[in-house]
Amino acid sequence: MSTVLNIPLRYDAVTPEWMTGALRGKWPDVIVKDLKRGPIFGYKQNKFRVQVDYADGDGPTRNFIVKGNFPGQDDPSTGTAWSMASELRSIRDVAPLVAAPFAPECYHIDISEQASAIVMEDMSPKGAIFFDAFHTLTLGQAMAFMDAFARMHASAWNSDMFKPGGAMGPGTFAGENRQLVNEVYLPSLLEEESWRQFVEMPRGRAIPRMFQKLDRVQTAWDALWSLLRQADMTVIHGDEHLGNLFVAADGTPGVIDWVARPEHWPIGIAYFMVCALDIADRRQWDRALISHYVSRLAFHGATHVPNVEDAWFLYRCTTFYPVVTWMNNSAVWQPEAVNTANTVRAAVAALDHDAYGLLGL
Repeated sequence: MSTVLNIPLRYDAVTPEWMTGALRGKWPDVIVKDLKRGPIFGYKQNKFRVQVDYADGDGPTRNFIVKGNFPGQDDPSTGTAWSMASELRSIRDVAPLVAAPFAPECYHIDISEQASAIVMEDMSPKGAIFFDAFHTLTLGQAMAFMDAFARMHASAWNSDMFKPGGAMGPGTFAGENRQLVNEVYLPSLLEEESWRQFVEMPRGRAIPRMFQKLDRVQTAWDALWSLLRQADMTVIHGDEHLGNLFVAADGTPGVIDWVARPEHWPIGIAYFMVCALDIADRRQWDRALISHYVSRLAFHGATHVPNVEDAWFLYRCTTFYPVVTWMNNSAVWQPEAVNTANTVRAAVAALDHDAYGLLGL
């Protein structure tokens, strides 16, 4: 069989022949005789389960998930080529450079400008529990995730990898991913027409008026980034909300759907805590979780970590970050109920912690 595979452009292009080629990177002698594609699952129309039968009647595993942007379906809800390529390159090119949290094993990744696809382990038959925006974490689960993020962050804390010539420096995928997020995507969120559109949606109408007014938001946003430039750099997962989190059968915390990049640590931590915790629980637990994060950073080998008071201050200011990102999250990525839930959680956290006041407004 040829070692060159075409990236599937449609769901029905995931055939036994294609799966055989995809799996031979891991198991060179495998032959898939037949397969059954399950229904599309999740909000975005870009992934489904595949159960395979092998020619010799036996094989390493029968259950897989195939995910891609499938441009041949001509369906915007499958996602953009850029976002899928960013996710898969994060898994392929960045996660191996850090002490990444547990994740499904990947057997095949293929990326082009138009289409990308991944074949990965299906964790559900193994007892994994996947979260969603309406089932928030317990304290024990939150602490386990905080430890996993601290371990990853410590492995890249102020790393030389971010410097020119480094593995995640300028000109690398990780460096360019950060540039695209911070210089292209995030500024687009504060364009007046876009902001006005989202203010009129349920998510915008559900938050305090102070976070609806674009001029105040822009001032706070500029102040936040001026402050964040003083914070330590690390590698973040980049989209640490409940829809991208799971726990294995033994309780080990895991992540999917990366937007990995070098970033200031408070962004990943504040985004995680605001999105993953019930509002009442976050009010009770967030100081203890920040203290836990700082102590685990040091335990995992990070040097010159912030003290708890400084970390607490930076976290409180950065609760404003997910207000902006969730307020503007495209309906292609999440349904309005999820966008509203996370925008409200972020706004309440920013209000509770007086983020505007801390940022000088």
